[in-house]
Amino acid sequence: MRLGPIDRHSYHGLAYSLGDTVLSIVSGLCLCMSNVRAYLARIGRRGGIKSRRTLEPDVARRMVEIREARRVARRANTATRPGGAPADTSVTALAVHDALLRRASPAEKLAQVARLSRMVDQLSVAGLRQRHPTTDDEMIAYRRAELRLGRELAARVYGGRHDAA
Repeated sequence: MRLGPIDRHSYHGLAYSLGDTVLSIVSGLCLCMSNVRAYLARIGRRGGIKSRRTLEPDVARRMVEIREARRVARRANTATRPGGAPADTSVTALAVHDALLRRASPAEKLAQVARLSRMVDQLSVAGLRQRHPTTDDEMIAYRRAELRLGRELAARVYGGRHDAA
């Protein structure tokens, strides 16, 4: 028996068996894909795994508010608002901030205004101290009053004691 190149008949047999194997694999994939399509159609867009997490109603509402705010922000093309928007704040962050402000109670809003007012006052005093490092506390208070009330009203409140300021 001579060993040599594969003769024509055995080669075709190999080709047929390889073709049958490929056809079998492809038909199996098609069947699998149709099963996957049927499964996805059955479960819909939300997915097939039910969440095991339980949420308190207020937490769930807050999550929905934030999701809706983000959705609105994504639809917006620009970061401009009637009052203007900071250049370094994203539209999504602005929408979340607005949603949180809408949800806050009047007492919470008032407390936030008071905190911001104290912060502005502290920054004002710090700026005055930086510009006038040798000035005493009484004069800093007068200068702060001038900034907040104006020169005339500050002079009336302080009784003209600091006219040389």
